Amino acid sequence: MSTELPVLVGIDGSRDGLIALTWAASYAVLHGASLHAVYVMDDERPVPVGPLPTEPDDGTEVIDDALQELERIGFGSASLEVRHGHPAQVLLQLAERSQALVVGRRGMGGFAELVLGSTSQACTALATAVPLIVVPDTWDPAAPRHGRIVVGIDGSPECQDALRFAFELADATDAEIHGVHAIEVRQNYPDPNNWFDQSQQPWIDTADELLTDTLEGWTVKYPDVPIQHRGVTDHPVLVLSRESKDADLVVVGGVGRTAFSELRMGSVARGLLYHSQCPVAVIHHPEF
Repeated sequence: MSTELPVLVGIDGSRDGLIALTWAASYAVLHGASLHAVYVMDDERPVPVGPLPTEPDDGTEVIDDALQELERIGFGSASLEVRHGHPAQVLLQLAERSQALVVGRRGMGGFAELVLGSTSQACTALATAVPLIVVPDTWDPAAPRHGRIVVGIDGSPECQDALRFAFELADATDAEIHGVHAIEVRQNYPDPNNWFDQSQQPWIDTADELLTDTLEGWTVKYPDVPIQHRGVTDHPVLVLSRESKDADLVVVGGVGRTAFSELRMGSVARGLLYHSQCPVAVIHHPEF
């Protein structure tokens, strides 16, 4: 990953935007990169009901708040600017010249389109395979680190890209990787009374085999990164949301064009964005 490319973060004057700014600044420091904070003014948003402000909003207040936050955390290598347009589209276009895009989960006027967007332009923009990190308002920058990065594993190409991102970050931060494969057991699965060994759950054996095979190459490449993994019987969103309570980051893969979604996000990534208690990184496969 080129350190010449900046880390891009969307700000909007909200508390969520400032929390995302803090996370992005830490990520930039870790990668020796600059930080590019952008406030996108949506000129097509409806005019709010009530008295008009005495002075037009030119974005100065949002930029000043961001500068104060960066000064508070001691970060100096940042560029800040105001842009006009659809917030999601502008950020995704700028992301093509960035090494990561960081946004808050709530607060930004156009963020609903970024997560649940319906435009083909957004899908095309995310084909750049830039990591998207969504920081929830529940994340506390001042809280102690857990030293734990959770990765959702399903054996897909997107999963390998998610693992690459996770292992690089774990290696740089001395964190542990915790690989999770969640299995939803179908109601029509054969009755356990008909198994040779009723204490055995065959789907867990399959999950363990998948996890071992998927992680094998990464354990060789990163021998100093501690790894744990387990198969869990439950819905993937519920499993990863629970794991997020004591994790620094949850990493999941996106989906390819063959699996339709508004922002190339599968249902797991989409659901996790709403329920995770820690930042979520969605990693897309560059070939899609």
